[in-house]
Amino acid sequence: MPISLVPDPGATCDSPVFVLTSSRSGSTLLRFILDSHPELACPPETVVSSACASLLRSWMILEEAGSEGKPLTDPGQVPAEGIAVVQSSIDRLFGGYLRRRGKRRWADKSLDNHLNADLLAQAYPKAKFICLYRHCMDVIASGVEACPWGIHRFGFDPYVAQFPGNSVAAIGAYWLSCAQTIMKFEEEHPDSCHRIRYEDLVTAPEETVAGMFDFLDLPQVPGITDDCFKIPHESNGPGDEKIWFTNQVTPSSIGRGVRVPFGALPEPMLTEINKALAQLDYRQIGQDWNEAVGSFDPRETGGAMASPPDEMPSPAAGQPTAASMLQALDERLSMRTAADLAVFVDRWPALKADTFALVVDTGEPAERRWSLGDAGEPVATLIAGPGTWGSLLTGETNIVSELTAGRLRCINRRDRHRLRSEELHAMTWLLGLTQIPVERAPALAASEAG
Repeated sequence: MPISLVPDPGATCDSPVFVLTSSRSGSTLLRFILDSHPELACPPETVVSSACASLLRSWMILEEAGSEGKPLTDPGQVPAEGIAVVQSSIDRLFGGYLRRRGKRRWADKSLDNHLNADLLAQAYPKAKFICLYRHCMDVIASGVEACPWGIHRFGFDPYVAQFPGNSVAAIGAYWLSCAQTIMKFEEEHPDSCHRIRYEDLVTAPEETVAGMFDFLDLPQVPGITDDCFKIPHESNGPGDEKIWFTNQVTPSSIGRGVRVPFGALPEPMLTEINKALAQLDYRQIGQDWNEAVGSFDPRETGGAMASPPDEMPSPAAGQPTAASMLQALDERLSMRTAADLAVFVDRWPALKADTFALVVDTGEPAERRWSLGDAGEPVATLIAGPGTWGSLLTGETNIVSELTAGRLRCINRRDRHRLRSEELHAMTWLLGLTQIPVERAPALAASEAG
């Protein structure tokens, strides 16, 4: 039987759903939920908006090819004939897809949608737009995690070229561009847009999705945020690979951006990011950003995100717990003899009256404080999860490696900027993680002793 090269027109849909978002913001989770609705089909990323823009450009060139010396029509002022060409082509593509899926309406979550949202709105005046946001610092943390050997893909590449060697600034600039573009589109098309924050989606999934379905004029489907992990979805296409190894909606990744060094954001960019965060009711980024301990909610009205005990992840057999790590830290500190403490005072005379804190962070942080005298507020605090503490104490990893990766954080009230501070060196010496003294000039040593 000969194969037809004519696409099956299938069903037509005049009110598609477009997700406008940046990468690393939960769009694949949202896609699973949309695709699980009986009336919606949401495929992997199709880059449909870029296809529309390219198709329109081709039409304009062909239409005006004989107009010598005439500039091509401004893409912002698209003639009705051009819109019809775009719409008919996309209808044929998605029409066959809808027929195969047995659904009446399609959705698309391509990461380029926000770049051509105005064109999509012209092609489909009845289209609905879901504007999905996530706090900038959590997006940065997720982007770095997804690209451990160099920032690339996910729309980051042009920004990496602008900020070579600074992953935080590159992804921050990407997020800012996306957020500003999407918010501007929201402002210009208020009746067609519905805002969702990733943090709301994962902390109150059923309520958040119910509001979205009301906006989309779709019947409610109670339990869909659980069932979306049980319903088959097409996998041959772009999307976040991690979700295929997930079985529930969880808020566990909220607030990871506290480990992103805010100082890596250039001051003008930080100012603009904070303006956008304020518009989205997120916490702004300031001097105390990297000092949060425990589960952290980046929403403006959010507090500590301490999960109920039955929601806390249980450690696998043999894995360190908060209690076991506190005990191990206590044992390390108790091993220091009077002679060791005399060495401490000799090496760090300026720190002999200070208090240090060690925090095992599992969402509900447990803390140990150490001081030679009366314990006061810590001048420096080391924060890590039990796994990281275990690796450090057994010598499987290095303190600087963990600090650089963000798995360990040092909050130093005196020295916020240097990686290797006197306070950090002293704490790690107390724990037996370093033995190398720092050689000082005589004048400096005398001033510290005095």
